[in-house]
This record gives sequence, C-alpha cells and structure tokens, in this order.
Amino acid sequence: MRRRVLSLGALLALAMAAAALAGEEPTLEVRLQPQRFGIEDVAHLVITVSGGRVTGEPPRPRQLKNLQIVGGPSTEQQFSWVNGVASSSTRFTYILQGVNVGPASVGPIEVTVGGKRLSSEPITAIVVNGSVAPPSRRVRGMPMDPFDELFGRRAQRATRVGLKLLVPKKRLWDGEPMMVSVVLDTTAAVDGFEWVRAPSFPGWWAQRVDLPKQVSGSAVQRDGVVYRRFPVARYVLIPLKPGKLAIPPIRARIGLRSFSVFGPGNVVERETPRADFEIVPRPAPPAGFSGAVGALRYRAELKPAVIPLGGSATLTVTLRGKGNLPLVQAPAEWPACASCDTYPPEESSKVKVDNRGLHGLRSWQMTLVPRRAGTIRLAPIHLAVFDPASGVYEDQVLGPFVLAVRGPTPTPAPTPTIAPRVGAGPITTTHRRRTAPAPPSNRGFPWAIVLAAVGVGLLAGVLFSVLMVRSRRHAVPPARSGQGAADRARELQGVLERWWLGVPERKRKPQLEARVEELRRRLEMVRFAPGRADHSETVVELERELRSLLRRA
Repeated sequence: MRRRVLSLGALLALAMAAAALAGEEPTLEVRLQPQRFGIEDVAHLVITVSGGRVTGEPPRPRQLKNLQIVGGPSTEQQFSWVNGVASSSTRFTYILQGVNVGPASVGPIEVTVGGKRLSSEPITAIVVNGSVAPPSRRVRGMPMDPFDELFGRRAQRATRVGLKLLVPKKRLWDGEPMMVSVVLDTTAAVDGFEWVRAPSFPGWWAQRVDLPKQVSGSAVQRDGVVYRRFPVARYVLIPLKPGKLAIPPIRARIGLRSFSVFGPGNVVERETPRADFEIVPRPAPPAGFSGAVGALRYRAELKPAVIPLGGSATLTVTLRGKGNLPLVQAPAEWPACASCDTYPPEESSKVKVDNRGLHGLRSWQMTLVPRRAGTIRLAPIHLAVFDPASGVYEDQVLGPFVLAVRGPTPTPAPTPTIAPRVGAGPITTTHRRRTAPAPPSNRGFPWAIVLAAVGVGLLAGVLFSVLMVRSRRHAVPPARSGQGAADRARELQGVLERWWLGVPERKRKPQLEARVEELRRRLEMVRFAPGRADHSETVVELERELRSLLRRA
C-alpha cells in the first residue's frame, strides 16, 4: 500500500513539473568567455536555451569575424525544481580561437524553440598577441577521453587550420608568368579535403602543376605557432591583358582527426581572400617583337650550308628558356631571299610546366629553295624579348647567313672529226650566217581576253584575301595527335580569351557575355577535373560551341 502511495506521488510530481514547464517562456542566452584572450588561447562560446527544446539541429555560430571554431559543440541538459517551480535548459558549448590579432565578434545566433524564433545580440571581443590565459584555457580539453587522466597525458593545443593563396607579387607585367600555390596550414592531422569553391582564374592563362603523389608537409611558424604546411594545388598563370585582374576566393572543406581516442573529428571550412593584381602594360614593342616575355633567348641555324642547285636548305629559329612560351607567335622577321622560293614555317615545341615554372623551347623551320647557283647571303634579322626583371626589350641579332649553291657540272661538247677525201684539195670551212626568224606579227592579238583574265584574277585574289583574314581571325587550331582533354580545353580557352579581349565594348551584349562566361566556366571544369575522368566527348562538344560562337559574333 505504501509503494502505491509513493508511485501516485511520483506521478503527481511529474505531472506538476510537466505543467510548470509547459507554461515556461523560452529564452536564449549567449556568452563568450573570456572576451579578451590571446592568439594562442581559446575562448568558450556558451549558448543556453531555457524553457523548451531546440527544433532542428543545434544552434551554430555562422557569423564569426576573426574567429574560428576548433571544437564542439558539447551539449549539457539541466533540470531543476525549486519550491514547486520547474525549469529546464540546454547548453551548447563551442571552443573558439582567434585567426589574427585584432578585433573579433560573434554575430547574432538564432534558434527555434517551440515554434518561436529567438535571436541573440552580437558579442564583441579582442584578440591580443601571445597568451593571457591560465594553462587551462591554452589547451583543448577532451573530458570524454578517460585515458587522459589515467595515463597522465599532456593536453593538446587547440587545433588551428588555415587555407592560404601564396603569390610571389601583386604587380607584374603584361604577359609575365607567375606561379601561385594553394596551401593548407594545420596543427592537426587531416583526414579529408575537398573543394567547396575550386580555384578559377578569369582573365589569366592558367596551367595546373602536377603535385607529387606523396606530399610531405613542411614546418612553418606564424605568430609563435608551428604549423604543418601542405601544398594542395599549384598553377602557372599568365595575365592576358593589362589593367586590374583578380583571383576569386577559394574555399575548401577539411576533415580533421581528433586528438582523443573517443573524441569525434571536426569538419571545418576555410576560404582564401580575393587576391587583386595590377597588370602593368609593356612599353611600345619594337618591330621584331612576337610576344616573348621572360628569360628567353633566340637562336638560328641554317642547314645545310652547301647545297646543289635544285636542293633545299632549312632555316631554324629556336626560342629557349623560361617564360610565356605557349603565347609566343612565330618570329616577326625572317631573312629575305630574293632568289629563293620560301615556304611557310612549321612549328614544333617542347614546353614543360613543373615546379620550376614554365620552361622549354619552341622552334620554327622555314624551307628555302634557291633558284640560281652561287653564294647567297641572307641579311641578319632582329628579334626582341621583353625582360620583366629590367622592364625593357632586349634586341637579339640572328645572322647573317651564307648559303652556297653549286651549279650543275657542264657536260663537255664532242669535237667532230671530218675525214678528207682522197685526191681532194685542202679542207676549207664555209661559215654560213644564220638568220633569226622574224617575230610573229602582233596583228589581231586578243587583248580583250587578256584584260578579262587579269580582272578575274584580281577579283579572285581580293576574295581569297578577305576569306583568309576572316578565317585567321576566328581560327581554332586543330587538335594534335595524342592531345589530352585537359590540354585541348586549355588551348580552346586561350582562343576564347584572346577573341573576347578583341571584341569592341559596343558589341559586348549581356547575352553574348553570359554565353562567353558559361563556355569559359565549362572549359575550366574540364581542365581542372580529376585525371581519371574521360572528357573527350565533352571537349568535342565545347569546341563545336566555340566555333559556332566565333562564326556568329
């Protein structure tokens, strides 16, 4: 009987507590402890919700300025009943750390409790250099791991993670190559990495540098903290126009391994700020400039130096070194040979993109066929390279060249032998004067037909020149044998970028600009896609769209 009375009493108490809680007004309280701490310290952001249960996911601070989450949330629920008044609360605790020395803040935090929307006021803080906290706040506490106290381990420092874009300089010449790197600085082990907003480079020629399969981080120190730095991406960039250019923010999601055996790992997102650059226009170029910018050198060679009449020789001009090799055009000047038949130059290249940057060589070969025997002298030519280090053009002289053409060996004429007749007198030679035939008369020559043929030829030449100029303007280079999808996409993007830079402002309609931007974005997706994917058909479709765009514009 006594047990029944106690059970009824307990049920009555629970009913009264439930009734009291149902009438409690929900409240939200947010505190940052402390509000002044060192760059090496941590602070605790405590979010307390009273009078009900939070609907949906736990509240999370999403407007942090100069602060980053390095732990949490840990959840704690409390229930009390004092003098017949029941109350309940749920506490969420995050561990924060400063990013840089200076002002910091936590923006408003919003939660939904029982269908009611609650919002907190912003909280300001200050991050100072060094450490001003006792040892208990300089470490990342993990009370869930019992082995910490059992084995007397030293507590680990709070995890710090940063994503950075490393650039050598913010001011460079038009056409000057530059290598940039995206690195991950972390004080904890990394379990995963993925792009949220992958690197993109509008207005730049870009080529990704392959990283080694096994990447070992290097130790770096910033603000008294030792990080492990891992390169996650590296690119060689060349500005395609002078003026203002930028690299948009890059964002990534990083999975961190917990220090504790039982502690869960964290997933954080980090973003690089927008990087702005000033691209300085080059001075007016000399006549022999073909776009070469960098530590580059021209060389020329004529082989063979001696040929028979009717044979051919090859003049090879090679550009070698470190610079913007893929964007250099064929030499602007070639040696003149009035007594030779020449053929358009053929190009070959061996360009590498690695940790040394953009280097290698490109060569052009022109075939010469002399029309006469003898010694043919080819005057020297002047080619120019722009040196970004000095900011001036370097004049490079190639030649002169000498080509010896052997004529045909003359065939000796046979000497006729005349046998004297028996009994005849002395042999005498009679010279007869040969009279040249009279030229044909010009009467009745068809001048009308000749003039008509000349007119038709001139008209055909003009039409052919117009078609050639138009075709060169919208020329898309043919795909090379063995060329990968990423290389072809980079080549097509270069054609698109150069064409778009030449379009007058009055013709840049919003629809055309949107179409160009969409095509550029799709080409970049193919270029920076994982190497295991096959995008051959996609590149063919993108090339078809590019040709259609160039024809209609």
